[in-house]
Amino acid sequence: MGFIELLGPTAVPTLICLIFGLLMLTVEMFTPGVGIAGVSGLLSLIAVVVMQLGWGSPRVALYIIAITLLIIIIAIIWIIRSLQRGKLSKSFLVLNDQSDGVSVPDIATARQDLIGKSGVVITPLRPSGIAEIDGKRVDVLAAGSFLEKGKHIVVVKAEGMHILVRERTAEDDAPKAEAQDA
Repeated sequence: MGFIELLGPTAVPTLICLIFGLLMLTVEMFTPGVGIAGVSGLLSLIAVVVMQLGWGSPRVALYIIAITLLIIIIAIIWIIRSLQRGKLSKSFLVLNDQSDGVSVPDIATARQDLIGKSGVVITPLRPSGIAEIDGKRVDVLAAGSFLEKGKHIVVVKAEGMHILVRERTAEDDAPKAEAQDA
């Protein structure tokens, strides 16, 4: 008994749908998009199984399912391996750039150094805005009421990315004046 006879009366449509399904799944793996190729390939493979269960041999349907899954698994393993170390790892599909920027925890600890320092409001604080502290523009939050542009401020609290400020008063300047007199 030959292979074609084993497939039954749906031998030709089964082979066509099987080849088309595997081809469409392969196309889907290499092209970004909506997934039309993948869906049509999957539907084609389901049609192969339905044809074999309905008009062919259930045993052949199980063989086709097993062989198709094996081919898909081997293809996925090959693609993943190629993306990691092979030719695909050097293609435009893989992002190899690295960012050497400062991480958030580093910024949070640097902000702790601002506590007690004074600066000037650059934009109105309603309650947030921009102030200049130690010659650097910093996003800040007003600890209370609205602060106009040009007001002198003092950093009260720095927690994570939030810097809390209040308007500078004469009491803030008094310790500096006493230190200069001594």
